[in-house]
Amino acid sequence: MIALAVLGAGACVALGRSAAERMNRRDRMLQAWEKALFRMDAAVNHSGAELKEVLRRGVEEENAVLSELLRRMEATPAASTDTLLAALPWDGLLLSAERDTLQNCLASLFSPSLQAQAQALSYALAQWAVYRSACREAREKNTRLYTSLGWLGGAAVFILFC
Repeated sequence: MIALAVLGAGACVALGRSAAERMNRRDRMLQAWEKALFRMDAAVNHSGAELKEVLRRGVEEENAVLSELLRRMEATPAASTDTLLAALPWDGLLLSAERDTLQNCLASLFSPSLQAQAQALSYALAQWAVYRSACREAREKNTRLYTSLGWLGGAAVFILFC
């Protein structure tokens, strides 16, 4: 019976730590996207780079979505924007509003107008600041909560089974 109690307690602790780690991964992912957006913004606003170069600057860090978009562009240069953006490997940690912001921004990068590209990136960066702030607040609050609840749940399960 004690082995079952220890196993149940360990599972609760692991569940709490897993939820806390998911919050940390989400924050790191949003930070990586923010860096990519800043690099792409610099490429558009300061050098007027063409689309492939803008995406390459965004891919400097590991970014599966931008890497796949760049790969598709090089594989099928005549493909439409919708075709290129369809079925990109979006991370499951992104909320739908965040994914929509990125999709709209990436779609706007296909515009021939540098002004439209710059506006899209500026809007995306402004939205991203809001998303990052909300994520950071939630992470700071909930990481400790999930960890504590995991330990508390583990202790409760241990007491119940002993």
